[in-house]
Amino acid sequence: MMAPRGFAIVLLATLMAPVSAKDVGMDLMVEMTDALHRLNYSGTLVHIKGADLNTLRISHEYIDGVENEVISSLNESQESVSRQTQPFSLSQVPDSIEVMDKVYSLDVGAFKKVADRKCQIVIARPKDKMRYLQKYCIDSLTKLPLAYSLIDNNHNVVEQFTFTSVEISEPNPDQLQKAYASVASAAPQTLLGSLQPSGDWTIEKLPKGFTFGKVRASAQVGQKTDNTEHFVVTDGLSSVSVFISPITTAQPENMSGISSGALNVLTSQKNNHRITLVGEVPKGTMQRIFTGLHYRGVN
Repeated sequence: MMAPRGFAIVLLATLMAPVSAKDVGMDLMVEMTDALHRLNYSGTLVHIKGADLNTLRISHEYIDGVENEVISSLNESQESVSRQTQPFSLSQVPDSIEVMDKVYSLDVGAFKKVADRKCQIVIARPKDKMRYLQKYCIDSLTKLPLAYSLIDNNHNVVEQFTFTSVEISEPNPDQLQKAYASVASAAPQTLLGSLQPSGDWTIEKLPKGFTFGKVRASAQVGQKTDNTEHFVVTDGLSSVSVFISPITTAQPENMSGISSGALNVLTSQKNNHRITLVGEVPKGTMQRIFTGLHYRGVN
């Protein structure tokens, strides 16, 4: 029996319906996150932060199942440093997208050439003024981000990087298997944090779209002491680290701020504690987070 003509038309239209830009953009972001950490790549890129321009040589690979990233500045010394001490790292490109669609609209744009490779534009456009616009150019074959920029609410580019040359390859199967085995065997404690910080401080009301994120134990090396609390809030693309430590001597309660490109640092005090917020979000967002900080310990 032949299907009614109307049904056939509806079915054909459904099959031919284009995939939404949001879905395409989300898929590209997921693939980009995987590529950043899984692939071996090396190359030269230009990093612009505010008025500062630096040319960097970057190398990322798996060695004995461990992800390694080494960066050399070609502007100053030729000394190589690891991501733990280098102020720039491709690992800083946001890689958590679970909640980002609540506060960002994803636009997929045209293809262009970066470092003689074809890449596609993806724009994460904020739905309010609490975060920056983020623009990526994602390699068509490997999904590695070849260019990235942060644009503030005044339409100024406050930070960006662009590869000028890059070589990309898959890690050999043995190295990749070791990496997967390392992740699978890691104890749950390697990721710290939960829906709420477990210490003496919390945030009563987070800015819209932000949730408490998780802090890798390695990120606390050299930053956290026994009496310092450290937690992260994130909207899926942008994040703010909060460091809180007790003050032992009386100090004036002044709020100070430092800006470097997209990065803002806010320092103040509350309940006899020094509080430092660090993140690539507008200053107003930092102040909202500070205002919401609530001390639930004993003075």
